[in-house]
Amino acid sequence: MLKTVIEAKLIEAFSPLSLKVVDESHLHVGHGNYKPGGESHFNVTIVSAAFCGLSRLQRHQRVYACLKDELKRVHALSLKALSPEDAAEATVPE
Repeated sequence: MLKTVIEAKLIEAFSPLSLKVVDESHLHVGHGNYKPGGESHFNVTIVSAAFCGLSRLQRHQRVYACLKDELKRVHALSLKALSPEDAAEATVPE
């Protein structure tokens, strides 16, 4: 399964504190590049110390480089790459 490969590669490359990979292909039935059986649209949220000091663009570039082979088979990847500090700020109630 592509989802399992994506998870394994991200874990190996970034040692995440948190990782969520969701196949959202079912939400795109009838849209361009939808594939029956899924694995065409993914939503990834990853929290890793490897992202500390990097811009959003740099974080995304590193994830895309890690998944370059898998992205050849994916139509869309929604990505949220956070440092531990970013994740802590995002969960603090106002």
